[in-house]
Amino acid sequence: MGVTKFLGRTSAGLAVALLAIMAAVSPALAGTVTPLAPSHGSKSALVAKQATWGTLRSGDCQQTNGTITLNPDGSGTFSADTLTFQTHTHDVWHASFDFYTTGGTHLFHVGPLDSPGMSDGNPPPVYHWVRPFSFDADLYGAVNIFKTTQTYSC
Repeated sequence: MGVTKFLGRTSAGLAVALLAIMAAVSPALAGTVTPLAPSHGSKSALVAKQATWGTLRSGDCQQTNGTITLNPDGSGTFSADTLTFQTHTHDVWHASFDFYTTGGTHLFHVGPLDSPGMSDGNPPPVYHWVRPFSFDADLYGAVNIFKTTQTYSC
């Protein structure tokens, strides 16, 4: 594993641990900081940039395989698998994202992006969903996007 990949995973892991503590104080809202990196291992500014999340929990809901993708043309998508463990009344996963430069300057906000209504089962059904969005394409190459924060609730 390369040093950059290791440090990226380590930093994300530490951020997740710290934010889990914050989630205990405010369980309806929590964020996860993830480094944003070009997809396909390329450093080219012309290649899509992606950030991913592992398993996140909010109430009786869970998100896995969360991936946000930014394209140079100002289009983007967020996709995830979500489920609910104890609700028959159509729980909805709400996700919002903030993007920052390496210096910590806020660039833009996306969301909320909502899952379909979910119901539980035995086992709970997994809902795969994709939501498109747009952002100012000039921000894609103007500065180095360093991280994104996902804020979520269910």
